[in-house]
Amino acid sequence: MEVKKIERVGHSATLTKDELWDIYKSMKTQRILEDRLLKMYKGGQLSGAVYPGIGQEASMAGIGAGMESQDVFGGTHRDLGVQIKRGVTLKEIALNFYGKKDGPSKGRDGNSHFGVVDKGTLMVVSPLPDSAPVAVGVALTAQFEKNNVVAVANCGEGATATGTWHESINMAGVHNLPIIFTVQNNQFAYSSPNETEFGTPNVADRGLGYGIESVIIDGNNIYEVINTMHKAREKANSGNGPTLIELVTFRHYGHAGHDPAEYVGDEVREFWMDRDPITRFEDSLIRETLFTEKDFTALAEEIDTEVRETLEWAKNQADPNPDEEILEIFQERMTPVSKNDGSNTKTMNFIEAITNGLDEAMENNSDVFMMGEDIGAFEGAFKATKGLHEKYGSNRVLDTPISEGAFMGAAVGAALYGKIPIVELQFFDFVYPALDQITTEAAKYYWKAGKPVPMVVRGPTGAGTRSGPFHSISPESLLAHHPGIKVVAPANPYDAKGLLIASINDPNPVMFLEHKKLYRKPDLKMEVPVGLYEVEIGKANIVKEGSDVTLVAWSGMVPTALEAAATLNDEGVSVEVIDLRSIFPIDEETILKSVEKTSNLVILQEDVPFSSIASEISSFVADKGFWTLDNPIVKVTAPNTHIPFAPVLEDSFIPSAENVVKAIKELQ
Repeated sequence: MEVKKIERVGHSATLTKDELWDIYKSMKTQRILEDRLLKMYKGGQLSGAVYPGIGQEASMAGIGAGMESQDVFGGTHRDLGVQIKRGVTLKEIALNFYGKKDGPSKGRDGNSHFGVVDKGTLMVVSPLPDSAPVAVGVALTAQFEKNNVVAVANCGEGATATGTWHESINMAGVHNLPIIFTVQNNQFAYSSPNETEFGTPNVADRGLGYGIESVIIDGNNIYEVINTMHKAREKANSGNGPTLIELVTFRHYGHAGHDPAEYVGDEVREFWMDRDPITRFEDSLIRETLFTEKDFTALAEEIDTEVRETLEWAKNQADPNPDEEILEIFQERMTPVSKNDGSNTKTMNFIEAITNGLDEAMENNSDVFMMGEDIGAFEGAFKATKGLHEKYGSNRVLDTPISEGAFMGAAVGAALYGKIPIVELQFFDFVYPALDQITTEAAKYYWKAGKPVPMVVRGPTGAGTRSGPFHSISPESLLAHHPGIKVVAPANPYDAKGLLIASINDPNPVMFLEHKKLYRKPDLKMEVPVGLYEVEIGKANIVKEGSDVTLVAWSGMVPTALEAAATLNDEGVSVEVIDLRSIFPIDEETILKSVEKTSNLVILQEDVPFSSIASEISSFVADKGFWTLDNPIVKVTAPNTHIPFAPVLEDSFIPSAENVVKAIKELQ
């Protein structure tokens, strides 16, 4: 492997003696702390893992020193040095490594997988570099607010092979955001050398393709790192866009505590060990007669004592309480519910109610904004944003690149820093590229980091428009499976607007499913109140009362359920139809009370049967209402196939009123 030989002599002319000592102290603290953690891990005294950044201290301290206090850092598992420089304490770090209740992640994640948002460090997660799109959202908010915040998105060179990184840097370039992308190129992605990671000679070579200025620097030269960061920050803060900085460095140990790093050749290791960033910094400080070896020795002894005492203290702190886990999945809503006496109404179809709800929410709250593909001047694939771009401008109705992962993560970042983003997916089938950001970031932030993420993801779902297998999904069971997100699916214009306003006002991530067959259904127009009002999330609606059979449906299947109920009514069978409205949280009480009255349950869904919402309803009714049932629970669903295109196949795929009538008659 070729050794990248970067040698530049730095100087301390622009830094005071106190500033230099503070930077050195942060580097030395990281070195001593990680050395101790590594020894404890190898000695069986720590659970989880240790990802030592020993050898990369100049990169981390330099990145931290190059930031201002209001800036925000999105990092990875090897960034304890930046966390320390940003003001995260040894106690916070130690508590997290022990999985303690009062640690930054409250024992819900361990080792270096944490952030302290109040100190400007984003939550660290395992998929890398997942914090990059979140940092893009922070930068987007800074651009809106003109608040002098600059975001920094850091990762190792291995993570730059991911689509997440490329989508993030592309979106930042397109919107000229105040963000710095730093890449600590430590020569190996776990065990893979650079030449197996990317086809260009350097990571920074890729910046040109995204219209972003890129530089390669010596990541072991603390002065060069700080100087480069300062220049990049000034550029970003003055409206001149992102910079990509490749910091060439080296980790002294393997990827993690269990990795002996035998794949590193002797020549490479010798080259970099001779360029140890702490030794180089000490030599320069001695040459400039600022500090002495005695100063360094005394500080090392002081830090070593503090590290040992802090780790011993943390070990004996309180463990988390398992009883609190489910209680802290969602942030409790504290804001008042929007009220409306309903005296002023307008006739609307389903999509007009959506557009009206978006308009009034944005007019009422300047923090509400929209992101998505083609939602601006084009007004969206289904015209749900009609007139909104013209009224509110491109800052609040923001066209994005085709980058579901990037703009979904950006919504998380914007939500963390005071905005209420509404993301439109052109079709909900396209949620798959965005699932990582939804489930890893949005769904876990409140539970793990104690920070709510108020955001809404909305878009068209469902079959019946001859759109084939890639534009027709019913994603409710996929989404509801993940703790930390709410899922709603309205079936009429009144509920569509009311649930949308409730979702926007909810402090948690909400997936808002709009069945596209309902958008302009001719017989589905209703009188919808003008002005804000809410339909409560988590409450089902009995849309037709009955006494013989309970029929549960939601979204596009509600009209089918009502059609079947009308047919059966003519034949003397009384069907109670429940519109679920909320998939999660689900209204068990309404369903169980209805089944207690009718003694029969039929569930109608457009989604496939296996591991579905119908399965979940069947489960809790069998568990809690078994003795009220006279007959087995019946599920009327699509077959367990993909959604076909040919009209004859799609019509056969979608459950019909005839299917429902037949199933209910078989119960009688």
